[in-house]
Amino acid sequence: MAIKQECFEVEEKVVDSILIASIRYKKKYCDCGQAFGKICRKMGRLASGKPFKLYYDAEYKEDNADIESCIDISKPKESEGIYIRTLEGGKFLSLIHQDSYDDIGRSYEKIIAYANEKDCSTSVPSREIYIKGPGMLFKENPKKYLTEIQMIIDDE
Repeated sequence: MAIKQECFEVEEKVVDSILIASIRYKKKYCDCGQAFGKICRKMGRLASGKPFKLYYDAEYKEDNADIESCIDISKPKESEGIYIRTLEGGKFLSLIHQDSYDDIGRSYEKIIAYANEKDCSTSVPSREIYIKGPGMLFKENPKKYLTEIQMIIDDE
């Protein structure tokens, strides 16, 4: 049975700090493939989680978006052009988006409406964790992609 987008609700959750390998750049949203590929090649078996991106802009930017492509790693490994650091956890608003990346704006609208309704303030960077996306060998159905959006809740 297919899960409909409306089934997913915004939730508040605590996210732990994690060790990451990352590359930060300013490009179009769709230009992340090279960064993920480089991180995976350099980190190899140390990669221990789903790939994700951090977005440092508070609003949508067609070009020149401030993005950081990241992967959890099990231990630090120095590599030229890749930044190793601990990404702080905290309290987040979270929403699972099921659909193509082209339609993810609807889910951002839903999570922002929730924040406004609950009078809770969020800040950048927001996170997109890619739970299920395009396959490496076989093309997947974009309607079945799963992406978790996380927005950090500012402490009051």
